[in-house]
Amino acid sequence: MTVGTETSIEPPVHRRPAVGTGWQRTLTDLRKSFARDLDDGRGFLWWPVAAAVGASLYFAPMSEPSVGKLALSGFGLFASLVFILRRRSAVPHVAILFGLVCTGFLHAALVTRLATHPVLPFERTLTVRGYVVAVEDRGKGAARLLVQPAEMDPSPRIGLPPLIRVTTRGKIPTPGSAIAMLARLAPPMPPPLPGGYDFARVAWFAGVGASGFTYGAVKPWPEAPPPDTRLVFLSSIETVRMAAASRIRAAVPGDAGAIAAALIVGDRAGISESTNEAMRVAGVSHVLSISGMHMSLVAAFLFGGIRLILALIPPLALAWPIKKIAAGLSMLGTGAYFVISGMDVPAERSMITVAVSLLAILIDRRALSLRVIAVAALVTLVLSPEAVMEPGAQMSFAAVIALMAGLEAWRGRSGEVADGGDVSLLVRMARRFVFWLLAALAATVVAGLATLPMALYHFGRLAPLGMIANLITEPLVSFLIMPMGLGAALLMPFGLEALPLAAMGAGIDAMIAVSRVVATWTPGGGLYGRPMGWTMLAVVAGGLWICLWRGRKRWFGLVPVIVGLAFVPIGTSPGLLISGDGSLVLVRQNNGVWHKVGAKGGFTLDIWMAAVGLDPAKVLSLGEESACDAEACSLPAATGRPSVSVITQPYAFGDDCPTAQIVVSGLEAPPWCRPTAALFDARRLAETGTLSFEIEITNNGKLHLTESGRVFGDPRRAWFAPPR
Repeated sequence: MTVGTETSIEPPVHRRPAVGTGWQRTLTDLRKSFARDLDDGRGFLWWPVAAAVGASLYFAPMSEPSVGKLALSGFGLFASLVFILRRRSAVPHVAILFGLVCTGFLHAALVTRLATHPVLPFERTLTVRGYVVAVEDRGKGAARLLVQPAEMDPSPRIGLPPLIRVTTRGKIPTPGSAIAMLARLAPPMPPPLPGGYDFARVAWFAGVGASGFTYGAVKPWPEAPPPDTRLVFLSSIETVRMAAASRIRAAVPGDAGAIAAALIVGDRAGISESTNEAMRVAGVSHVLSISGMHMSLVAAFLFGGIRLILALIPPLALAWPIKKIAAGLSMLGTGAYFVISGMDVPAERSMITVAVSLLAILIDRRALSLRVIAVAALVTLVLSPEAVMEPGAQMSFAAVIALMAGLEAWRGRSGEVADGGDVSLLVRMARRFVFWLLAALAATVVAGLATLPMALYHFGRLAPLGMIANLITEPLVSFLIMPMGLGAALLMPFGLEALPLAAMGAGIDAMIAVSRVVATWTPGGGLYGRPMGWTMLAVVAGGLWICLWRGRKRWFGLVPVIVGLAFVPIGTSPGLLISGDGSLVLVRQNNGVWHKVGAKGGFTLDIWMAAVGLDPAKVLSLGEESACDAEACSLPAATGRPSVSVITQPYAFGDDCPTAQIVVSGLEAPPWCRPTAALFDARRLAETGTLSFEIEITNNGKLHLTESGRVFGDPRRAWFAPPR
């Protein structure tokens, strides 16, 4: 004790915590967490998301954006640049994202206008002379030709479309040959369902301005001038592809050979409809389209094989960067596979992703990371902004982002994995096998959940047992089918492809068998119906939030995911669908029973039925209560449903207009035609395209129709033919 020092003990002071301290601490932690992620470059991961939002804002509406909207978007881009230059904490990040939204919108508009080409304005019969660019053998003597027209008679006033697609029968021409044909051509097909897949938009960016069929077989055009260099190059590639596909089908008969040809050269002709349907229901149909899985497997086998060979040569392994050499050579090999596979749009997107990943190796960056995926997405949007509306692109990037986010989270938690060198080889192999099995199961679950919203919205179906099917088939594809396919492609120039093709066919047969079994176990074929669009957007937005941020704040993304999924069962199936050509109607009774009115069905009806959750195989039961004759098809009124008449001949207007509540026709109705509720004739449908309505029938029997969707807006989108 120190002498002369006074010690005083004061009682503790109990202070009440300030109101809101807990919330303030939480908000402070959130700000710090966002700041850490932004400092680590996580903000860059949102750049392609913002650009994709801008592109979708251009493509999604039914009407072409006005000059005022384009100017407003340009002003928004300028304003964002001003805020970026102010350099204030979070302002630049928000401004960059806003600027990218505006840039994506303007870029999509620019690319659409640069793609402008003549589109046949209406259906007509013409004599066409031109050059065959590509041939797709449809089996049973039919083929679909991609033709570059050189002459048309009579010549369209708008000019010649760059490309046309025609289906023909008889002797199939070879790519590059000059042909003449009499063809019935029409503008590319608009969406058969409001908000559905837009075939006309896809054709617009592919340069296709008409499609149809030929009368009789095509004939040679001996007086044709020589084709241009580009056409010669493309036709030579198609010739190689057709020859390879023929050799593959000859070596492996049946559906196995057709699928092998699809996986090696991208030729999907010859696959039976039963196998296609079984794979769709089982959730493994993605294997048939050359996309990310195929490109990545080819790149992985080439990279690993080349690196192994170089590592076995000590002078090269010690003196040269064999990892980078392997990456460069595998990039060339994957590019060759891309060319020989047909260079279609899904393969192009996958090639971009693989090329960016291999480029990351060349510049000493991690090949598998979310930043690499973000760069690949930006490159894809720059080259093809329309990809933002394609189901294939959406599902591909959703699966890859979810898998990369899961891999990143696993890396962060696991750290370095012990090699286990202190145990026996058998134990290490068993451990690795179990680890691989669990990793494959986790990857299948993650990819399946990530792609579920897009699959449900675009196709109206679920694959509830798809995870089981993929868990069994993906090892077959990864370790047997694709390696043997790559080996067959490399040995085919030497005529030694028979053995690897036989092994590949055995693997494909096993995959088909699994698909058929799983398809029979799937209740109702997995058909569910199309949910409301906003529910899927909420799920996707929440999923992106979970994948692209780190820390606890990422789980805020569960809120929109749960809300979106909660409203999915409600659905928005319309009560009435009317085809754009006035030949088909689908109407729902109050008790949930659907009725088809009209003799026509086929593809359009299949799309409609999938959208409302009906099995297309039961199409005949839809028309039981409607009657058709040579002039019209009629459905009488009953409890909870209106009377509908679909008129095909002018004489029927006099009988049906006074009596039917709803009259639909592909003809122009006479001025005196006044049905009790609504008339949809050629004049009206030419302005709207396919229509959907909600139906309400009051207690006194009065019918109210509320439009819920249409195909054509005003002004009409650039890729649609103008109304006559």
